[in-house]
Amino acid sequence: MIQKSFFASALFLILISHYSHSQYKTSDYLVRASIGASGSSENITVNNNAYAVQQSIGQASVIGTFYDKHYTVRQGFIQPNVLAKIIDFDIPLSLEATVYPNPVEQSVTISFSERITSKVELAVFDLLGRVVFSKRYAATDKLMVGLNWLPAAHYILKATGNNKQFIKKIIKK
Repeated sequence: MIQKSFFASALFLILISHYSHSQYKTSDYLVRASIGASGSSENITVNNNAYAVQQSIGQASVIGTFYDKHYTVRQGFIQPNVLAKIIDFDIPLSLEATVYPNPVEQSVTISFSERITSKVELAVFDLLGRVVFSKRYAATDKLMVGLNWLPAAHYILKATGNNKQFIKKIIKK
């Protein structure tokens, strides 16, 4: 009985040391960020040193880290920041709109808060940052877009008009 207890304790300590070490792995290919309402990521600079500060509600750390010579993958709530691929940093995020219904079943309506005088570019991205829908529309203050062909999942909707952009997370039922 004592041997089993000792073996279980030793195995536990080995696993803890391995996984706690793997949480601090660094790689040029590792991007960490939180998506959703249950966490956040901030890049801060103190005394000319840059730090990534992350938190996730209800999870003490990532579940696991796996890597090879090219990539580091972290499984858990903290995932790559796909918005960095979607946001155009040359265009302000100041276009205001209302998106309804959300969750979406058949179609989504986008109602802009200002008069749109340029063409509207609409794109829908999956949570990996891949474009699943993209279309240009004539200048309009309200768009109705059919999304019934999309599978049920979470998506990011991006609308660009008047040299401004609007980004919203939508859920497809």
